[in-house]
Amino acid sequence: MTAASLTACGSVADHPSASSSPTVATTPLNPFEQQRYDGVTALLDQLSSTLRNGDRRGLSELIDPAATVEFRHRLDAVAADFASAPVGKPLKLKEFRYRVAPQTGPEHLLEPDFEAKLEAAGASDSWVTPVDLDYALGGASSPGLDEPTVTLHQSLTFARYGDDWKVVGDGGLAPDPSQASRENPKAPEVGPWAFPGLSANDVRTSGGTSTVLCYRGAEKTAAQVAEILPAAVDEVSKFWGDDWVRRIAVISTADGAQFSGLTRTVPVDTSAAAAATVYTMIDRQNQQVVGQRIVLTPAARALSKPALAVVIRHELTHVASRLNTAENAPLWLTEGVPEYVGRKGTYRDFVDAAPELAAAVAAGDVPKALPSDGSFSVDSDAARIAYQEAWSFAAFVGQRFGEEKLKKMYIGVGKGGDTSTTDDAMKDALGADKSTVVADWQAWLRTQVRR
Repeated sequence: MTAASLTACGSVADHPSASSSPTVATTPLNPFEQQRYDGVTALLDQLSSTLRNGDRRGLSELIDPAATVEFRHRLDAVAADFASAPVGKPLKLKEFRYRVAPQTGPEHLLEPDFEAKLEAAGASDSWVTPVDLDYALGGASSPGLDEPTVTLHQSLTFARYGDDWKVVGDGGLAPDPSQASRENPKAPEVGPWAFPGLSANDVRTSGGTSTVLCYRGAEKTAAQVAEILPAAVDEVSKFWGDDWVRRIAVISTADGAQFSGLTRTVPVDTSAAAAATVYTMIDRQNQQVVGQRIVLTPAARALSKPALAVVIRHELTHVASRLNTAENAPLWLTEGVPEYVGRKGTYRDFVDAAPELAAAVAAGDVPKALPSDGSFSVDSDAARIAYQEAWSFAAFVGQRFGEEKLKKMYIGVGKGGDTSTTDDAMKDALGADKSTVVADWQAWLRTQVRR
């Protein structure tokens, strides 16, 4: 998946090439700013603890009376997710802490009428400031899933009453004029607690504790994922090796709003898609992927358990190969190899794995080239056959050259680059140039259909 369009499966990243947090120059705070900072920091510490402990009653004491009903409900829903779960256990976070973030631009001011409303209620100051939320999922138990800290960025509005501060709302109460000119602003990244009815279940996989999260209505799928996951991790390791985390968070969604929110995509028809992998950033310095999850679409609930297992193995191959996959790597590679790993051992005849492609080849319509990236879009009629073509090419390479060379081809071509660079990588891995390999694949397709 890309940030712009949903495919049948893939990945979304916030800052895919980032390696560390940016360095921010700071200057000492004056006494007024220091009081603001200290007061709001104390409030954020309370807010973090209150939400994390599911203390809905204590939460109401931290919210300003001027806060909107929507904002109150949003925070209350977060506390409710941590307090209890419809089925299974509530999520226990390994880490969850709000903190004041550096302010790099001018301070944003509230509308005068709203400011006057706060003053009339006794507020002596208000502050709209960037706030970061550092979290790590954990799972149904503590410490649970071992993952790097994820940082979510937002802005919040606060009001001061004597020595105490209260949270009034998000930064939208003082909109940033510079954002208004952006035609397609990116949706903010959210945690799974952003939607009500969250449950968690820990699963032991070969890399440690994995966790399966779900929302009300997706419990059956989540239970099947928990059964599938340990063996699926091991199957991916048989192909990729053990040099990956071998643990993951899987989130089973029950509606389109949950899926689009967690994947930061525009809501679209996902009936033809089953899942996506998402991540916040790649930390090259520490060779780790931050915030990586598998998010299942609502349509995944209609899959049989064997079909769901194919999806999970496919997505886990994305997880295993993430550090070796450049943003501009071709989709015939980055979707074809996961399809190969996902489907391995699940079919007897070629037509079972690629029915549309088999019909096309039988009719004399043999692919003239490897599928282009554009043909993988889920809203394209060509998507199903593109995935089948990509799978068949990986299956051909695996059969003709062996899985070790298939993986070597993935690592080489997965580095991306211009056409000649990727073609050279294929030749280096397989010992034959691309035109020869593609021609042999086309001949192989004809033999598969004649069987």
